Amino acid sequence: MKEKLKSAIKGNPFIVWLRILFDKIGESFSLTLYSGSTNQTKDIFKKQAELQIRIHALEKGMSIGTVKVGFGKEKAFAIIKDLVNLLKRGGAKQFVVESVSVLQKYVEFNKNMGADMTEVERYLHKLCSCYDIQIMDVGGIYNLSLKEISSKLKSPFDEFSQLRFSVRDFGTSPLNIEHVYAALRLCERTPSACNRQSWRLHVYTENKLVAKMFKLQGGSKGFNEQMQCAILICGDLRNYGFYEQNLPFVDGGIYAMNLLYALHYYGVATIPLTMGHKRRITKKIKQEMHLPNHEVPVLLIGVGTFKDNYKVAVSHRYSYCEYVKLNQ
Repeated sequence: MKEKLKSAIKGNPFIVWLRILFDKIGESFSLTLYSGSTNQTKDIFKKQAELQIRIHALEKGMSIGTVKVGFGKEKAFAIIKDLVNLLKRGGAKQFVVESVSVLQKYVEFNKNMGADMTEVERYLHKLCSCYDIQIMDVGGIYNLSLKEISSKLKSPFDEFSQLRFSVRDFGTSPLNIEHVYAALRLCERTPSACNRQSWRLHVYTENKLVAKMFKLQGGSKGFNEQMQCAILICGDLRNYGFYEQNLPFVDGGIYAMNLLYALHYYGVATIPLTMGHKRRITKKIKQEMHLPNHEVPVLLIGVGTFKDNYKVAVSHRYSYCEYVKLNQ
């Protein structure tokens, strides 16, 4: 009798709601304290993270198939100003060096298209001369060929994995949907917590639905018309206890990376697009795309075909030595 009562109380929706509420209140303190949205004027690391996003936006702009000549000038001016302030506050010089290198690539890219970048160059030169910044060959775009990439799709993983890039410069040849199905089959062995396999996928191939999905997501302006398929990865909340609220994103994230590699293996061009939105936007997406209430969006993958020759953002990566702590 005692065990039945205990089980009934634990499974009571109101009791579970109270436990989730209590848990969220406790979690909210650390989220507020450490969130990148707070205290950027005091926390240099947070400011660098915010700058990284803005700098990468310029790099992404260069990798889009068709871009506006001279795009992003105001953003570039603001970034240079904030880099100066970051150095004055004791920010990492190496971060500034890498950021300036991307800015230099951005200037060269626009100049090659015929844009007048004199003012941006002047501001950039002033920053470099005042703080002895030596420009590196970091960032910008790579110009790739389908022929070269295709010849290495069956290479050993250490080579294959380094050739997958997020694409914003898609081709117009028809997508072979059988390759998408083959990639999905390949992902059936994706690991998950206690083998719950809680991922739920919504694959859109009809033009109007594809366009609607990308419009709602909001992060593919300038290249979403080239994508022929959208794959929305969700997590099924019914597989998790109230204390496992982050696990749908962990399991879904593992599946997503597996799928990105699988699609690349079959010669399909992709780009992962965030589903990290405010609650009201997520609610709108779920309503308009008719997603079940028990599913939570994890990631959207844009799918298309490669051009014979295309460009991608370099997206410079840190050495693992910079974020790995060996505990011996």
